[in-house]
Amino acid sequence: MDGIMDMKAHYKMSAEDNPVAILNTSEPFSMEEVKVCPTCRGSLRSISRYGRIVRRAMLDESTKKFVSWSQIEYSKLAELLLDVQGRISTAPPPPRVLQKDTRSNKKVFSAGRVKQIQLIRDWVGDNRYEEAFKLWQRINNFLGQVRREEQPFQRVNDFVLHATRQQKTQGVFAFDETRIQIKGHLQACTLSLKCDIIVVTDFMKQRDSLTESRGELNLDFSLQLDECESLAERAKATGYPRQETEAHVYFAQFCAFSRVLVSAEKAEDGSNTNAVKAEKFKEKAKEHLALARELVAKYNDQTKGMMAEIEATEKMVRDSVFYDTVSTDEMRAVYRAMASEFSGTGHWYKCANNHPFTVGECGMPMEQARCPECGAPVGGTNHTPVAGVQHANDIDNLARGLGGLGIN
Repeated sequence: MDGIMDMKAHYKMSAEDNPVAILNTSEPFSMEEVKVCPTCRGSLRSISRYGRIVRRAMLDESTKKFVSWSQIEYSKLAELLLDVQGRISTAPPPPRVLQKDTRSNKKVFSAGRVKQIQLIRDWVGDNRYEEAFKLWQRINNFLGQVRREEQPFQRVNDFVLHATRQQKTQGVFAFDETRIQIKGHLQACTLSLKCDIIVVTDFMKQRDSLTESRGELNLDFSLQLDECESLAERAKATGYPRQETEAHVYFAQFCAFSRVLVSAEKAEDGSNTNAVKAEKFKEKAKEHLALARELVAKYNDQTKGMMAEIEATEKMVRDSVFYDTVSTDEMRAVYRAMASEFSGTGHWYKCANNHPFTVGECGMPMEQARCPECGAPVGGTNHTPVAGVQHANDIDNLARGLGGLGIN
């Protein structure tokens, strides 16, 4: 049985084949399954001798599934968003006179970005943005599912710390928070912001022709601007240039929207304060687009499809003309390529920036490549990973922490 469980890969064994010490050479992100009894195929979780190996394998598998699921779900939502964008952009203009609203009269008490989307939806009417609003809600549900508190890594860490406090166990439990995989959360944030942009872009197209019959609609995009800046900072800190680029581009687009709306407002005192505000929005947009261009030049492979959007956004900022800025076919190809990276089999590794990736075939690196997220060298030659590619020992440490609390 010990041979089946590969005990020697995890423990220093005595002459009598009993574990006497934990080795530091176990390889998380390389266990392919939770092993079972070779005779009855039953679980070995209740056997304390193998508890640590089983726990580590289960946490390993949960982390892989979380990363793969979040990437595939992101790709599905991204394609749905492109579908919605296409239908809105080709829909006929809404009627100048609103028909009677058949929706429920029940008030929805909400604040922030969701309230703005609701206001735009109701102002334009004709159910034009109903599909987009439902997808916006679905995207934000996904956003909650991929937050750090929901990750297997973080949940086990929280459980260990709670159990330690309850049992008043002595000693320090170390946990490196940089190992939390935040890519799914960054991607969900970009989708949520993009959904706002699709609705607002169409609203800006319809605005002039509908204002006379609907009246003015006051909007403030400061929340979106703050979120774009926060997203850019987090993506930069964790080495995700694509999401950092998207954040800068989206910031510029919200600046373009704000500039037009501010310019249309009349200052109560008759001053030119609104013109000054509009110019500030333009300058901020140009700053962020310059940063986006730098990222695309440096990380061309990781930011495919973004240059076209940068150039279109520059025209938007300069000319105040709003139109869809994405090449749908190109973006679909990008999203599908992202999903395919985690749909195969193979051993899991991390690049020097802690981005997970898989190696197919035998599971050992046989050729040089680049991390699909940040461009760092990955792969290797003759079954030897390049410098910086590593196994994630943090998962092993978490499993060890559970074992120290007597949890099998």
